[in-house]
Amino acid sequence: MNKASFAALTITALLAVPLTACNLPALGPTFTPSLSTPAPVPLTPAPLPPTPTAEVIWSKHTNSTTGLSMWYPDAWAYEEFVEEVIFASSPEIIRGTELESGAAMMVTRSDLEGPPTLDELVQTTVSELYFDKVEVSDLKPRTIGGHDGILVTLEGSPEGSDVSMRGFVAAAEHNGWGYLFMAASIRDEWAEYGPILERMLGSVDFQCIEPVYTSPTLGLSIKYPEGWIFEEQGEQVIFGTSEEIITGAEFDTGSAMLVIGNELEDGLAFEGMMEMILSELSSEEIVTGDRKPTTVGGQDGIIIYFEGTPAEDVTVRGFLAAVEHCKRGYLFVGFSVLDEWSEFGSDLQAMLDSVQFTKGW
Repeated sequence: MNKASFAALTITALLAVPLTACNLPALGPTFTPSLSTPAPVPLTPAPLPPTPTAEVIWSKHTNSTTGLSMWYPDAWAYEEFVEEVIFASSPEIIRGTELESGAAMMVTRSDLEGPPTLDELVQTTVSELYFDKVEVSDLKPRTIGGHDGILVTLEGSPEGSDVSMRGFVAAAEHNGWGYLFMAASIRDEWAEYGPILERMLGSVDFQCIEPVYTSPTLGLSIKYPEGWIFEEQGEQVIFGTSEEIITGAEFDTGSAMLVIGNELEDGLAFEGMMEMILSELSSEEIVTGDRKPTTVGGQDGIIIYFEGTPAEDVTVRGFLAAVEHCKRGYLFVGFSVLDEWSEFGSDLQAMLDSVQFTKGW
């Protein structure tokens, strides 16, 4: 084999493709994969999870960033990057050292809020492979992690190489994210590695991602729903379902939570902080409920629910919780449009329940 190592052929030729779906060019309806010879036989789905055998021992990998778990051969290596993970039959493939055998799979996650569809994501990936010639099957439906997806098999030689490779490109959508699975091995070794790569794909399980916000200034961490955004300002942070809610430009749908932490003045308890907020909330437009005990970050606190119309034609429901930690008072104000409380109320409560204080001051 020439100096274009197998690692370079596998990862550069097959796997070095654009990773951000929102930057992919939209394909016209005339795009069709090259089919100079009969398409490779589609791979057969395998049972989940993989059944360990005497030849292959399996381990489970979970990636909280990409939000999925999958099984892989215990003897294989893997390396995680931002929004992606690479599995390979040896560390040398990942490092790019010259090899003459082996296999690899790369998993990437891209935002699908832009124009690309799963079909376009796969087609664009295949069209931009660094191959002199490649034979590609038709798009086939494929269930991945319980979600409808697609898969194409491919075979060809990378640019400037006589090495023939075989693999597949598959994609599925989960919670607005496009997941791309690209796998390959030397063609002569497909009988050995093809079933392993297929079994890895068949073992995929998508996870619910809960991003964690940590603030040294506030001295706490809190989980928030995937897809939400936040903005910090001094000793406070606001989480919201959209930028419009956070900036206050518009609030006719969605939800938000405001977190404030301040050092308590001498003689002022966190109940006093709550009274100050309640005095602003209590009006003919806002109705507050009774105080109830609650626990936030392992500390005893109080919570009050409210409902009303603080802005024209927008009725909201929410809660105000307060707690003291190390002579600092913390306020948590969570709310949503009234008609959407059934959707967001549990998210806001989960955020409050997830609070952990990280600083003892």
